[in-house]
Amino acid sequence: MQITEIKVAGLSDFVAGSLWQNLSPKPITLLRAISQAHNPRANPEDVALIIAHENNCLIGLVGLLPDYIHGEASQISSSNSCWWVDPEKGKHLAVPLFLKAFAVCNQRMFMTDCTPHTQSILEQTNWFDFPETEPGTRGFLKFNLHEVIPAKFPATRKLKFLLSLSDHILNLALISYQQFGHSKIRKAGPKVEYLTTLNSELSHFIEKHSENEFTRRSGADLEWIIQNPWIREKTNARSIDSVEYPFSQVVESFKQYFVDIQEAGRTIGLLFISIRDGYLKVPYAYFQDDETERVVNAIYREAILQKAVTLTIFCPGLVRQMNSGSHPFIFKKKVKRLIAISKKLSDLYLKYPHIQDGDGDVVFT
Repeated sequence: MQITEIKVAGLSDFVAGSLWQNLSPKPITLLRAISQAHNPRANPEDVALIIAHENNCLIGLVGLLPDYIHGEASQISSSNSCWWVDPEKGKHLAVPLFLKAFAVCNQRMFMTDCTPHTQSILEQTNWFDFPETEPGTRGFLKFNLHEVIPAKFPATRKLKFLLSLSDHILNLALISYQQFGHSKIRKAGPKVEYLTTLNSELSHFIEKHSENEFTRRSGADLEWIIQNPWIREKTNARSIDSVEYPFSQVVESFKQYFVDIQEAGRTIGLLFISIRDGYLKVPYAYFQDDETERVVNAIYREAILQKAVTLTIFCPGLVRQMNSGSHPFIFKKKVKRLIAISKKLSDLYLKYPHIQDGDGDVVFT
């Protein structure tokens, strides 16, 4: 078995080389490799991927996404972008691979969307803190029983067709209610402008409203994310990225864009919208504290216009407004996000405690 480290500067050559071509499954897609090669917060010598392989078989991998704390180049860190081992051949390799990744980033690592299983593993190392975070809110704008029920009760997967039919009938019944109940939200609210790039004024708006953020992404960082996605929409044509890969790469629908919320010719809020297969999120939101209600209404309007199935928000200020005012949801529930901060970064987290919904690699998926 071999352990191979791929640095940021070597990603393009790696996905063009024979090792990547022969490995099954692939340890990274072309899209992810291109995106990470252009990471404005990465140095060429930063390690982006560590793989374990033998006889053209991928046994395990750990990915790193180099980052800065509070946008300061002197405060280098990395988030964990993926962690996978073959369930049979790599069952004893998961922890050693992770420890190697933890070492190459000098133990300056954070995770913004841990699974309970991952957290249980990390707790045993005593190298991480797990700060409590306020719960987010997930609102359902359409019935989605065919996905929700089988996810909770796997034995009902055989009923997926009937559940899909039920969703269709229930959502048809909702149309009249939505046309009446949502009309005010559609019409109300400030002017919005849709963008895929940011001018200097909006970049300055981001800088002004991100002073307590842990990563504090800049306008240029957000443009890099939009221009270099990790997943793409499915097409009828055979995709060069449709390779065997342990994580998401091709979906039915996916788009990301900025929404500039304006009042009397000035920006009062800037949103980074991400919608994947009908699931709408706001990975980054910048707004004036006294305009939270208008910003939330703009988000509701966007969710309705995009015919979203669900809307998920973790930003505490937005969540408090969503829980206190009227909303367009059939029902909503609290959702929890688990984060892990290595102890070498804990003091910086206490100083800059705000994590945006998209921080780490979450915005890409």
